[in-house]
Amino acid sequence: MNIAIYQTVNAHAPAIHWWLAQDPRFGPQLYEGLDPVCSGERIGSIVQEIRDDNIDKRIYDTHQESLREMENKEAVNGLVDCTSLYFNTLTDYKHLVWSNYFGCTKYPNSVPLSNKLLFARSTIKDDAMFYITQYAFNDMSEEDIYDHSQIWWEDHKLLAGEVLDNWKEIWYRDYHNQCIEDFHNGKLKYMWQLNFAHWDLHNMLVENKSKFTLDYSIERLFKEKHKTDDFNAEQNSIKSMIENNVDHLLVDVEWFNNTDVILNYLGIENSKELDAAALLYKERYYIVCKAYKELFNKYYKGN
Repeated sequence: MNIAIYQTVNAHAPAIHWWLAQDPRFGPQLYEGLDPVCSGERIGSIVQEIRDDNIDKRIYDTHQESLREMENKEAVNGLVDCTSLYFNTLTDYKHLVWSNYFGCTKYPNSVPLSNKLLFARSTIKDDAMFYITQYAFNDMSEEDIYDHSQIWWEDHKLLAGEVLDNWKEIWYRDYHNQCIEDFHNGKLKYMWQLNFAHWDLHNMLVENKSKFTLDYSIERLFKEKHKTDDFNAEQNSIKSMIENNVDHLLVDVEWFNNTDVILNYLGIENSKELDAAALLYKERYYIVCKAYKELFNKYYKGN
């Protein structure tokens, strides 16, 4: 069986993938489970993608290319075939599992092709929590600016080995050195600030503008992560799945309290590995929720 777990915003698709792949019937495992780190602003991921140094290169490269296809291929009847190469190449598992930990399909009314689709449904507040706890306040070094800028353009601006636009050229010509200088001056401190700059350049190109201003303000983080645009895109995806009769199951953020519903949809029996992983994730999740609530109340007043 080919199973896709899809999210349109920062949500719990990786967590469900990690959970399933704790059972040897499912794979490949693309994620690692972590104890939450609660130190000041930094809370930290409890499920995090395994990068290429710690994962089979064939699995990593195939999955990354599927995510590039997800973001750039056209849809047919609400479905994007970004998963065929993945499912046809990685055949060492009884039940193959695909998921996305970043990005979404090119058009918001489409979803990835699969036999069974688990759609990770969330809210605006969920999206903000997952982004801010998993990525936002990670400390950076100068080396990280180099590494993560390269990771970003390779993730989003490549397809089948071809560079899609001039993002890379403009970034390294006009913004990269400024970010290095801002880092040494103490202005650029956290991962979210660099990530927002990457997307600002992308949006500049989409809007056919000639420049943008680097903005590292903490107010921007919470304000922008509570905008409704991404949530509207999620609703469009759900509407499209229904209209196109796409076989799917909507799975909410507290999926670990209803694992029987997921397994019934997949037609697969439970296991001790799945029970243990769901309980562990649940424990970690509520620790993160509590820490995030304190961080949220510190910085965001809803205006």
